[in-house]
Amino acid sequence: MTARTKPDTFDIADGNITLTIQRDARTDLYNTFRVGGPADFLVRAGTREELQRALSWARAEGLPLTVFGGGSNLLVSDRGVRGFVLVVRRPGKAAEAGLEILEEDEEQALVRVPAAAPTSWLGHTAARRGWAGMAWAVGLPGNVGGAIANNAGAHDGETQERLVSFRAINVGGELVELGHDWLAPRYRWTALKAQRQPKDLVVLDGLFRFRRGPTQRLVAAAEEYAAYRDRTQPTGACAGSIFKNPPNDYAGRLVEAAGLKGRRVGAAMVSPVHANFIVNTGGATAAEIVELMQVVRAEVRQAFGVDLEPEIERVGDWSAT
Repeated sequence: MTARTKPDTFDIADGNITLTIQRDARTDLYNTFRVGGPADFLVRAGTREELQRALSWARAEGLPLTVFGGGSNLLVSDRGVRGFVLVVRRPGKAAEAGLEILEEDEEQALVRVPAAAPTSWLGHTAARRGWAGMAWAVGLPGNVGGAIANNAGAHDGETQERLVSFRAINVGGELVELGHDWLAPRYRWTALKAQRQPKDLVVLDGLFRFRRGPTQRLVAAAEEYAAYRDRTQPTGACAGSIFKNPPNDYAGRLVEAAGLKGRRVGAAMVSPVHANFIVNTGGATAAEIVELMQVVRAEVRQAFGVDLEPEIERVGDWSAT
């Protein structure tokens, strides 16, 4: 195997803000499938000032924008990503420190949560503070920005149920705030997710309203959800659920009933643990994952007459496929 070299980097600065831009950057390090070719340019950013500086530079360079959040629910092309990849993340506890409690009393809390904060962390934090309605998020991959864009959910809970509005930076560098109705959320879909890449909005944070609940019970529920995920979902390189659940059924049940657990294309495999997950067993390509998805869809359609709809989003250069 050819050794990977350290990416070429350079800094852009504006006042107290300095960002490191990577040229020909690895994208497999920034998505949970661990696949994908290089991005022309890539930067990590999370604060309003960082995002505005990054977008200003990309605009000046005439580069199309692709946004990564926590990297789950994404499939990056083997050909990489042309233009500029903006990874909305902050290291360590930095993103979590941006949590802002605007109102809180015995009945409810109004909270602004950074897009760069992990979704699972929000689930834990909400439970510990007695904020009801987010315990389902414990153990969920990705970050809050992605949860807003995808209307992430589990265990009969969804992001949209607690979301009041979100703030975003547009490609012109302006801060805009858009409401729940603008997102028009439904099952694993929002108007933001429906926008094709390159997108023209980068989520900065979300405004959530939580009702108060018994802390001990919420923490117990969060722990139960986390334990359930540990028992029933695979670890390793995967992107979360591959297909949306069809009405009144479960994608995983259909895939398993079609005898597809363990089915492989190259190093991509339908998980033996949960049939609605595809796992990169080591060295899989995005093309292998797509081919395996096509196999699964075709066999489920033939067996049950159900056309499974992909939940994951393809990003990058798919022009040759």
